[in-house]
Amino acid sequence: MRSPQSALPPRPFTLRAALVLWLVIAVLLLVAAGTFLTSAAVQDLDRAGFIGLGALFGALAVLQLALLLPLRRGRRSARELLSTVGIIVGVPIIVRGTPGLSLIAGAMLVAVLLMWLPQSSDFFQLTQPKAKKRFRLPKPR
Repeated sequence: MRSPQSALPPRPFTLRAALVLWLVIAVLLLVAAGTFLTSAAVQDLDRAGFIGLGALFGALAVLQLALLLPLRRGRRSARELLSTVGIIVGVPIIVRGTPGLSLIAGAMLVAVLLMWLPQSSDFFQLTQPKAKKRFRLPKPR
């Protein structure tokens, strides 16, 4: 009897790099969340903003960590959700130019790119084959 892990084809370097990068990003977001929550506890000014940012970054980190296992198994849905999160969170932070968070946002966008390179896409095609749709004209009645 084969284990489910041995049934998977070997992961390409691009996908392994994306997995490691998402893990690092999640840890950095947890650190940022802790920093914002600590700042909220210490300061009286902008307490609500710090609490909101801390909760948001904590939730993003937990979501990313939860999606890493399905991504590792080659699930397309995990790749699509992480791509959506990476683009929706990463692009505005890059455009705004927040110094500390721009590095994290840039890493998110690089991780998204790594997941969509041809080597990674081939891995997802092997683990969850997608039927190719052919254009067909409707049949006359």
